[in-house]
This record gives sequence, structure tokens and C-alpha cells, in this order.
Amino acid sequence: MKLSREDGSQRITRLNTTLPPGLTGKLAGVSECSEAALKEAEAKPGAEEKQSPSCPLASQLGTVNVGAGSGPHPLYVQGHAYLAGPYEGAPLSMAVITPAVAGPFDLGTVVVRAALHLNPETAQITVTSDPIPTSLAGIALDVRSVAVHVDRDQFTLNPTSCAEMAVGGEALSILGQAAQLSQRFQVGGCSALAFKPKLSLSLAGRTGRGGTPALKAVLSMGAGEANIARAQVTLPHSEFIDNAHFRNLCTRVQYGAGACPAGSVIGFAKAQTPLLEAPLEGPVYLMSGFGHTLPDVAADLNGQIHVFAHARVDKGKSGGLRSTFEVVPDAPVSKFTLEMQGGSRGLLENSVDICDKPQRALAAFTAQSGKTFRSQPTLQVKCPKARHRKRHAKRGRR
Repeated sequence: MKLSREDGSQRITRLNTTLPPGLTGKLAGVSECSEAALKEAEAKPGAEEKQSPSCPLASQLGTVNVGAGSGPHPLYVQGHAYLAGPYEGAPLSMAVITPAVAGPFDLGTVVVRAALHLNPETAQITVTSDPIPTSLAGIALDVRSVAVHVDRDQFTLNPTSCAEMAVGGEALSILGQAAQLSQRFQVGGCSALAFKPKLSLSLAGRTGRGGTPALKAVLSMGAGEANIARAQVTLPHSEFIDNAHFRNLCTRVQYGAGACPAGSVIGFAKAQTPLLEAPLEGPVYLMSGFGHTLPDVAADLNGQIHVFAHARVDKGKSGGLRSTFEVVPDAPVSKFTLEMQGGSRGLLENSVDICDKPQRALAAFTAQSGKTFRSQPTLQVKCPKARHRKRHAKRGRR
């Protein structure tokens, strides 16, 4: 990414960039440059930083080239971009370290941080930089261009949607004026990506009519497949909502304040992705405030980053209980596990004895590429042995 301005125009002091949805980075295997190392870099002479970088090579994302000075031939100096930890409310940041060395002049080392904000529902990344210095060691800096080249091997990951998008941005001048920036972005070949989600559903607990079983759903995706854009699962008529268990809902205001009632927790979720070293996991809430007739089921996934996924709950065309994740980030998830409580805290209630015959759900998925996939997974149930023998005996008499 390169930002430049004409000689004599207002100087740039800050740059904010919003990447297209799905354009992201693989953090697994990338170290973070520590706060101590960044402070060490700021205190170093430029020549010393060039000779012995403060941040480890394992945290390097790419290089930076800065042009400064008036006239047709600015002076160019090179630096490096590193992954760093939380900054300005963002879970991660990028640190651009540039030794300010020009011939015999050594003006020290410039460190500019950029917060990497992540939209928790779409996983879209917005990069917000600190002010670019306008002077250094008492000498005015006339920065004309900044070029960042993120070239770490196997780091940048394309979206799996081929829709036309854009890299957006905003450059701010030292006079407070803003220039809106946009660059068209689009990838190809999405239709060639496979898309075959695998969903398994199981119930545990009382199997008879009136029982309130626990539900476990496991969704698996193969490597290199198109990512899911929308997911919908309709349970069979054997399962309906036990309205008596609608209590202690968490409102969106309470969630934003980190004050969801303990009783609003109805389960647990975990997402595994090749982009991160460790899974994202957290509680599942029953939440209100989305404008739907019934409360939503919301998973609050935490780890190196934070993702919030919620499903609208209603009745499908067949009358079965339906859950729809209408917004899913364009990011690879190898396995997603959702476990809902049963018993006195369970939301589901059996309308029939679920051991009498196999119960099938209906799953419908839409890929970021536009492909669709449907399946009818059988609800796996552990039935009492006596009931198994009775069923087999009936079949034998037939």
C-alpha cells in the first residue's frame, strides 16, 4: 500500500485504512514485538537500529519505504513493519520502525504504531495509525510518501467472495482536513472452491416426551474450501422451545457493558481456525434487543481476537425450530462447536419420544462464493437399552 502527495500540498499526519471483508492475515506462527522492544527502538540511534533491529524477525510482517523532502527528488529511507500487541483498544497493532539515517545525519529511530481494529461480527479490519511525525530532532519532516509492503510468506489471506470490493481509507492533514481514499479490490476463481460443510447434531439427557435434552452441534469445514456466509439449521418437530426457561435474558446494552446476568448463559461455543494458534471460545447467551420476536442465541468468542456471532431463532416453513446465522465472517473455520445446556436450564423440550424413530434436521448453508449446500443430519441420541430391545423385537415380528 502506497500513499503519496504532491510537493507543496498539505502534509499528511495520519492514515486510516479499512480492508475489504475477508482480506486478513494468518496470525498463527507470528510472534508479537513486545512493548519493551518498541521502547528500546525509540531510544536507539538510527544506525544502531539498522544494524541490530529491536523487534524479533519472527514478528516482522514486511517493509516500509518513506520519502521525505521537497522538490522532485525526495530522500527515501527504509524500515520494517512488525506485529505488536494490544493498542488503543484494539487487540493487535502494527509497529512501523524506521531508522532516520541520511548519509552522515542520524536523527534517531521513528516508531509509529497502527491499531488493528476488528469488527467482531464481520472480522473486517480497520487500521488506525498514530500521527506521522512532522519534525525530528528539531528538523522539519516533509513526508511525501509512505509505502508499506506486507510480504511475510503465507501471511496475507484472500477473501473467498469474488464480489467487487474496495480498500477504503482516510488521510488527515496537519491542518485537520481529511481526504477520502478508495482503491478497487476484487479476487477471482471463487467458483472453483469446494463447499461441503459437515454438520453433526446430538442430544443428551431424557429422551421421552417432555424431556429437556442438551444439544451439541459440530460443524466442520475442509481446508481450502469457500468460507460460510450464512448458516441455517431447522430442528425436527420433535424439538420445541420450553418457554418456561426464558429467563434472565441479556440485553444488548448489558452485553456492551459486560454485565450479562449469569442466568442468561445457556451454553458454550468454540471455534477453531488455522489463522490462530489457539481456538476462540466463550459463553452462549440468550439475548434480546435484535428486533426479533424470540430472543437470539449469541456466542461470545474470545481469545487473541474477539468475535461475536448471533443467530435469529424462529419457526421454519415446516414448523420446526429454526436458527439462522445471517452474518458469518469470511474467514476459515475448521471446526465450530456449540453446546446448549439441558435439564432445568435447557431451552429444548421433546414433543415425542425421540427414540421411537430417527429424527432429522435440515441444514442450509450459503458460501461467500455464492454456492449453496444442504444436508439432513440425523439427531444422534443415546437411547435406553431396554427400548432398543423392544424396537428390535417389533421389527422381528414384522
